[in-house]
Amino acid sequence: MIRIRRAISDQLPQLKNIYHALEVPLKKQQLQNARRPTLEWTVPAAVAQQEQELLDSLRSHTFDATYIEKVRLVPSAGRSAAKVEFQLQPQAFVEQLLRKRQPEVMPLSPADEHVVVEYSSPNIAKPFHVGHLRSTIIGNVLANLHQHLGYRTTRLNYLGDWGTQFGLLALGVQLNQVSDKDMQKAPIETLYRSYVAANKAAEENPEIAQRARDLFTALEAGTDDAMAQQWQQYRKYTIEELSVVYNRLGVHFDSYEWESQYSQQQISDVLQKLRSAGILQRELDGREIVVVDDRRIPVIKSDGSTLYLARDIAALLERHSRLQFSRILYVVDNGQADHFNALFKTTAALDKRLSLEQLQHVKFGRIHGMSTRQGKAIFLRDVLDEARDVMREKRNQSATTRANSSLDDEDVCDILGVSAVLVNVLKQRRQRDHEFSWQQALQVNGDTGIKLQYTHCRLHSLLDNFKDVELEDIIPDWMHYSQEPVDALDLLYELARFDQCVWHSKEQLEACVLVNYLFGLCNATSRALKRLPVKLESCPLKQSQRLLLFQAAKRTLQQGMQLLGLRPLDQM
Repeated sequence: MIRIRRAISDQLPQLKNIYHALEVPLKKQQLQNARRPTLEWTVPAAVAQQEQELLDSLRSHTFDATYIEKVRLVPSAGRSAAKVEFQLQPQAFVEQLLRKRQPEVMPLSPADEHVVVEYSSPNIAKPFHVGHLRSTIIGNVLANLHQHLGYRTTRLNYLGDWGTQFGLLALGVQLNQVSDKDMQKAPIETLYRSYVAANKAAEENPEIAQRARDLFTALEAGTDDAMAQQWQQYRKYTIEELSVVYNRLGVHFDSYEWESQYSQQQISDVLQKLRSAGILQRELDGREIVVVDDRRIPVIKSDGSTLYLARDIAALLERHSRLQFSRILYVVDNGQADHFNALFKTTAALDKRLSLEQLQHVKFGRIHGMSTRQGKAIFLRDVLDEARDVMREKRNQSATTRANSSLDDEDVCDILGVSAVLVNVLKQRRQRDHEFSWQQALQVNGDTGIKLQYTHCRLHSLLDNFKDVELEDIIPDWMHYSQEPVDALDLLYELARFDQCVWHSKEQLEACVLVNYLFGLCNATSRALKRLPVKLESCPLKQSQRLLLFQAAKRTLQQGMQLLGLRPLDQM
């Protein structure tokens, strides 16, 4: 569809984002257009006042007749906004949609825009638990969407490794006599146990609490080389362990960054700039605060130590200088809304090169009830293992599961389990709290990750049975599809909606828009597979045209699943 969208948008450069805003109309509208292919552009509210002038100017445009058959202008009426309908050449439409080999034409690319997405960001002293799951997979989808649409995208994982609690952690490692081998085997769990042990000891003995503070002071001042080196090793082992979980989730990062990389000197410089600008104000009790929306927010405590906001301001300013981003997205739960409001408004007031439009907190609600069947809910790894084990049980109990020596059952079960967990979370509106249900997540028939994988496997099996047919050489034929049962055109139009759904998902920063599109695509595919049989069809022409349709369905489903971070299976 790239050529068709370009044929329209190139003629209308004054209309921003029209390339992505062109939509396939709903079924009711298609019926009014005799089911002929159409793209429509709804006049946005922002330009509605110039509606008549805009519609009049469109009459003078000549669009490429190879792709555009007719343009129809529909003025606004009541609550219905004005629309421009581009009726497409049907044969060009079907060829653009179904032909795998397309001449090189690039979509309109926003490559000059650099989007930074910070997501996951666990604390190395605490478990990588299910609370991190939403940040990790929502952030990954948003980064995937921006990259797919041509934005220059940087993926950041900003790990917590600093603060007085890390003195406790380092002391706990000493108290528990943790060896390097123990640490390397299970770093996150070992660090967590060490922290818990030291915290308990510190509560009982003030001297131990002071020792922990002294250890962190030495680490912060850089006076203990052995400890600094050990700290580097802990971080290295942590990333290695996290990477195993990230790989299972289909997640990757361009950069791992740390709170500790922002030195006391950098933070002091930022505080001095805030004072010079009159943004940082001293209270009578010795604290220093910033005023945001009439709220007095502390940045420096009365004892002179800095709070988290100071480090985040330093990090944001340094990132803007280093990465020159157009926009930065922080994917962090709803509970941090006040923190990010203070961060953005304070930083934008300090540095006029930054505007609030460039800074966005992508909020999400909490997941309740996600634990293993034994009720344990500490480590995300345990939940993913549970999903894999349940899928193994289901496959072993299924009468339709056949032995297949070419399949790695453990890998398949893990992919199915992860698909179930991811899709069950991603299909929810992100700002809502979500009650996780194993029963709902692992259903085969409902709107689940298993359904996406099953449909993909079904399409792969069909195409594999006809792999000797040279589909590359077959030209899609509009007349054929228009004479087929209506399910053929329904699937064609569902395929044509993919681009607009990807765009809307990115614009709304909502993974569920893409997830729900893929459920609709699976439903349309299932109906078409039932009504348009290939194996039982004796006419070779019908067979080949149907195969082209199902090949495009598989290609689109695969692309959508990969944007979600799923690994599409060919067999299950």
